[in-house]
Amino acid sequence: MTEQLLLALAFLVEHYYVRATCCTTPSLNRFLFVRIYLIPHDLPNARGRLRNRDAVVAAQARGYLKILLAEVRQEPSCWDAVATTFKLKDPKMFVPRELDNRSMAEIYSDLPSPRVSSTNAADALSSVWGLRSSLYNYQRRSVAMMIEKEASHQVVPDPLYVKMPSMRGQDMFLQPTTMEVLRECPNIAPVRGGILCEELGTGKTVMVLALILATIEERPDPEDCDLYERPVMSPVACRTFRSPEYATSHCHAHGGPRSEEVWPVPSLVDILIHGLRTLPCAPGVREYEEELAARNLWKPLQSNIPFYHVHREAPSSRSRLRKVQSHPRVMYLSSATLVVVPSNLLRQWDREVLKHCTSDVKYKLLRIKDRMPSAQELASQYDVSLSGLRRESTRTNVESLFTAQPCTCPFIPGSRVPDCRCPGRPDASPLLQVRWKRLVIDEGHTSGNIEHTINRFIPTMSIERKWIVTGTPTANTLGLSLGRSVSDEASDSGDEWQAVGLLREPELSASPADQQPATESGIVMNVDDDNDTDADPEPASAPRRIWTVDDRANLRKLSVMIAKFLGVPRFKSDGKLFTRCVSSPLCAPQGPHPFAVQVLSQAMQMVMVRHRIEDVENEVGLPPMTHKTEYMDLDPYARKSYNAMLAAVAVNAVDSRRTDIDYLFHPKRLKELNTAVANMSQGLFWSASDILYNVDQISFDGEELLDRARGRGVPQADIDLLEQSIRHAHAAANDKLWRAMQVHEDVPFRVSHLDPPIFAAWNRGKLGTTHGAEDLPLRVMHANRLVQLRELVRRRPLITHGALVDEGLGVRALEAARCEKKAASVQAVEKEDLMRRMVSEVDQEMEVLMKRADEEEEGVAEPGTVMSTALASPCAPTALALSPLLASSPMRQTRVGGSLSTKLNFILQEVLEHHRDEKFLIFSSSPLTLAHVAEGLSLIEVKFLRYTTEIMRDKRDDFVMTFETSDTFRVFLMELKHAARGLNLISASRIIFCEPVWQPDVESQAIKRAHRMGQTRPIVVKTLAIRSTAEQEMMDRRQHLRGATNKIPPLTSDAGMRRFLESPTFLSESSGEEHALDLPFLGDFDSSPRVEDEDNASRSAMDVEETLSEDRPMDVTVVDQDRPAVIDKPRKVDTRFAEDVVGSTNGSSPQVKPQKISVSFAEDTDGPANEPSPQTKPHKVGVRFAEAVNGFANEPLPRKAKPRGAIVRFADDVDESAPVVKTTEAPEPLEQNAGVKFVAGFDREQAEASRSRREKPWKVKGVRFA
Repeated sequence: MTEQLLLALAFLVEHYYVRATCCTTPSLNRFLFVRIYLIPHDLPNARGRLRNRDAVVAAQARGYLKILLAEVRQEPSCWDAVATTFKLKDPKMFVPRELDNRSMAEIYSDLPSPRVSSTNAADALSSVWGLRSSLYNYQRRSVAMMIEKEASHQVVPDPLYVKMPSMRGQDMFLQPTTMEVLRECPNIAPVRGGILCEELGTGKTVMVLALILATIEERPDPEDCDLYERPVMSPVACRTFRSPEYATSHCHAHGGPRSEEVWPVPSLVDILIHGLRTLPCAPGVREYEEELAARNLWKPLQSNIPFYHVHREAPSSRSRLRKVQSHPRVMYLSSATLVVVPSNLLRQWDREVLKHCTSDVKYKLLRIKDRMPSAQELASQYDVSLSGLRRESTRTNVESLFTAQPCTCPFIPGSRVPDCRCPGRPDASPLLQVRWKRLVIDEGHTSGNIEHTINRFIPTMSIERKWIVTGTPTANTLGLSLGRSVSDEASDSGDEWQAVGLLREPELSASPADQQPATESGIVMNVDDDNDTDADPEPASAPRRIWTVDDRANLRKLSVMIAKFLGVPRFKSDGKLFTRCVSSPLCAPQGPHPFAVQVLSQAMQMVMVRHRIEDVENEVGLPPMTHKTEYMDLDPYARKSYNAMLAAVAVNAVDSRRTDIDYLFHPKRLKELNTAVANMSQGLFWSASDILYNVDQISFDGEELLDRARGRGVPQADIDLLEQSIRHAHAAANDKLWRAMQVHEDVPFRVSHLDPPIFAAWNRGKLGTTHGAEDLPLRVMHANRLVQLRELVRRRPLITHGALVDEGLGVRALEAARCEKKAASVQAVEKEDLMRRMVSEVDQEMEVLMKRADEEEEGVAEPGTVMSTALASPCAPTALALSPLLASSPMRQTRVGGSLSTKLNFILQEVLEHHRDEKFLIFSSSPLTLAHVAEGLSLIEVKFLRYTTEIMRDKRDDFVMTFETSDTFRVFLMELKHAARGLNLISASRIIFCEPVWQPDVESQAIKRAHRMGQTRPIVVKTLAIRSTAEQEMMDRRQHLRGATNKIPPLTSDAGMRRFLESPTFLSESSGEEHALDLPFLGDFDSSPRVEDEDNASRSAMDVEETLSEDRPMDVTVVDQDRPAVIDKPRKVDTRFAEDVVGSTNGSSPQVKPQKISVSFAEDTDGPANEPSPQTKPHKVGVRFAEAVNGFANEPLPRKAKPRGAIVRFADDVDESAPVVKTTEAPEPLEQNAGVKFVAGFDREQAEASRSRREKPWKVKGVRFA
């Protein structure tokens, strides 16, 4: 090292990089003290010779400087050659040796809060024109800093230089990559904009609105041009003013000068209109809008839009543009702000503007389907334009704007301002004809992807100020995976620091006995005093953090934001400067170079505006948030499905010997592995497979698989695993009820006290016919069938047992017919019906909310009044009183128990317990899981909305607004990839994750939808996980990786998770059922009617049973559009009598046409139900008889009677001994595969014939479960 130092010192002295002096002391005459004087590159009178050096010399000098400076001490005692220098344990080094192991997220969190140069600027924001809301102090400081960045034209220090103190107390500035030393820090031009990256949920939207309104009167300047001046003009000036600049512009626009005799004399109004629109900061005229409109001056003022001309560069002689007549391109100067918003957040911005701004603020919401206004309209009529750029990104033909003809439109009556109606160019967006004052990109982390639409379209626009608004500027700030994967970039900085030893792992200093004699006479400039026996060895420190490929990708995204989007001049002029001086020093193979982390921090601080979280918490305290993981066991039938899946994975692992391409965990089968893991996660909620997870084939091939494994000499552990797999597959294959459950993907629910014929008629497939009526091990039904059955019984509370059976068979036949007609599965038809009903309910609710808002505005209704609608209650059974006649229903004792999904049972219990007081957000990465939750919520009659892939984008916005403003919908089902970012859902205070989320930052983003500013309730978050499965292992691994500085790898790439998945562990029987439901099927109806009605109700039920027990041929019409009578307010119940006819009410009708007979129930009568009502106009129960009925309604109808809508028709000639109804079971449609695709189809005979020919190992071909 001594020889290398001397060579470095000699070279640097020779080429005027340093100067050196030396001395010795009597007490330490064996040592030489050398003073190093750095020669700055900006030394006065050097005449540039220190900057313009030979490239080879400069490159060699950089390496020598890094070697030399790494060993220099900055201790005064060392400078004065004092003997006690060597006894210092922590000497101050010129290049610090303390490791800066901060990650990008930690650097981001350590950025200082903004400090405004003038406190008056922040105080002035206490009252902003047009802003209804009041700002917190930290919000005022952020907005004041944004205004300061926009308005300041002063230069700023170059962030690539770090400040280094000298021994004389003077500061010098070092560029660590080039090793350039300067006496003064170079200054660079600022950028008018930056990145607003306040914490999630701290009010970034209102900060942007405050910035817009605080600078509402400011006008942008024309773009700079070195070739010619660009004066600000206006339409009235171009046609009336004789100033040279206007005359020249008129000449360029019209192809020649204007004759003197046609120049009009401008009036005072013309001059004032021109001055008000062309001043850099116009005085506030908005408060005089009504007065100016009354004088017919407001429209001329608004139509006199300032603009400037852009001339096209002269085309080459071969260009076809020389043949086209060219005109200057007109660019309108607008004081408006263009806010680019993701399409799913447009409606939320609309609500935020209405919430925070007064009606004086004019804004335009531009959806994808809306007509794009003209450039003149965008520039003059709006203060804020909210839009997405996807549609306009294809209209970028700027050249066509140079061929537009000059405006010759007539004047506005009473003024000399033209009423311009010139059409725009179809291939050029109106956004390209406006010089925008400001562009704001919400959720602007997408601008970090250079291929994104924003970064391709925005360079064609003219914008003075640009802002990115996001809580996650890059992936590592919160761990979000944004943009495309980026390959490693080449390093241009070299690895000279590695030669110094600063990038090696720190080692303990050697003992004095190990020192060589040559060191004793060397030059002493390094840290350790090798000759002082009192010197303590340097302690070992933490290992140096190595920046990964993901870190480099995030640095590249930050570079794109700074250089490409914001256009910071220092980095925009040299596209590789950020990579050379920031990224490469950080991503060196042995760790970051000295000062590299500090340079990155200074670069981020130059453009970012954010407060530290502790500074925000000092002013605003969010409600507490508790997060708990709920561990539970699987239901026995769900456990069989899960073990069947694991059996397939285990057989594949053993039979493929975990090596060849058939192995599921082979590196080339990553896609199949990810799908298999997703299906296992789905199975932990509930899943079904129409191929039964291939358990038949595993069970049939069991002995062959074992023989082949033993013949190969596989370890005994694999033999045991294979035997377990075969045993679990055999157990599932022999369970008839489990096999019946696999036909349909819905979650079955337990039912009790349900008559077997009704149970069999209303159930799907073989769920009701697998066993006899009495020996069923478990009675289960799907939720949607239970809902249909309940709706029928509630509509027709006196429906008989036989009619219920007939209705069930009719529903099965109708379902099969619909599936056959649409060539779709049962699930697809049900999903379509569910979506249609949900959209209809939301449309009705929005109408109610709009009506309520109008009445509140007009003073008719008080704020907060709930409209009386069918949807105005969170739970249907308590909203409407149920008929007491349900006490006589055959279903009165039926109860609904828990489902076969323990997670679903827990969710339903939570919702039932808290839905009246709190709203829920339920997240899942699987749309199928959310569909299962939706079925359960329908069964317990709690209104919900969905935010998933299946919902159209425009409807998603409606659903968000409805959920936030309506008390009807209590649960929002959210697909994680669509709903975890950007939404404001503070009406919810309970959050449930249906499965653990591997990426903690994605989970945090989802929680922030509710835990943000404006939230008043404590937030309760619960994550559901199954014990002893990959979900529990995932939670343990997440805890282990908590605080890791590197980006968390994908689930299947993490070493711990991969080990767990490669060695599947089958689930054993659990201790018992968890979170079981027990609900009355028909709801809590009044089963104890009043005394005067009790006899009538019992007699009516007896009459029905006796009358309908006769075996008479009858043509029956079943109508399902009826509504139950309501006790507290009788209403018209449209009941067409067939089976449910009550007593003598069915007397003969003298009319041929159907007749309504008034029957009054409950409060409408004092006597028996069949006596006339004492009221003048009793509410009618619609009793429609068959045509030409003579006698009782239960007698046979004439042949000519053809009631409409007959579902069950009897033959005219009925054998008394034959059953009344004779039907066949509707065939069940085949289910679509939704996930793992094993070897489909199993033929035992074919398997036996091909057993001897099978040589390839048993393998999983895909992963297609339901």
